[in-house]
Amino acid sequence: MMRTEMEKDDGFCINVYSPGNFIAKEIHIGTLNMGAQTENNGYGDEQVAQALMACVGDDKVINNMRKWAGAYWCLRWKCNYPVDIKEFCTKIDGLKLDLPDHLKCEYNNIRKFCKLSFMDCDPFGKAEVKVSSMDRDVYSWCREVAMKIAEELGKIYLPKI
Repeated sequence: MMRTEMEKDDGFCINVYSPGNFIAKEIHIGTLNMGAQTENNGYGDEQVAQALMACVGDDKVINNMRKWAGAYWCLRWKCNYPVDIKEFCTKIDGLKLDLPDHLKCEYNNIRKFCKLSFMDCDPFGKAEVKVSSMDRDVYSWCREVAMKIAEELGKIYLPKI
């Protein structure tokens, strides 16, 4: 592995894994690690927490406990978060988000939504997700939450201006 030496104000370091062609497999900018094969698909807990905090609040997309099902759907597919709903809630609790009690992620509030068949489909895939007529409302707000979290995760990679 070849590694570039960097000065303190260079801003980033690129780890190169193949000689000759400089193909960036990993890029580190501060605490951000892009491209690394980590359990969260390159997003650290800090980045996931930052994205969630931008989405959770009385006037935001996750404005009640049941909407954590949409976060489960997104983070399960985009960040390799646990498929087991109890483990997912434990993982979210471990992020130490500063949330009021009425907006915390709790197993009993999302379990029935997270077991719906569309949760087994990638919300970001090109194929259309098949949704039963009874589940359309839940699908709609879960998809809204998933897309907003994905948008916020995308902003993490953008430079601050």
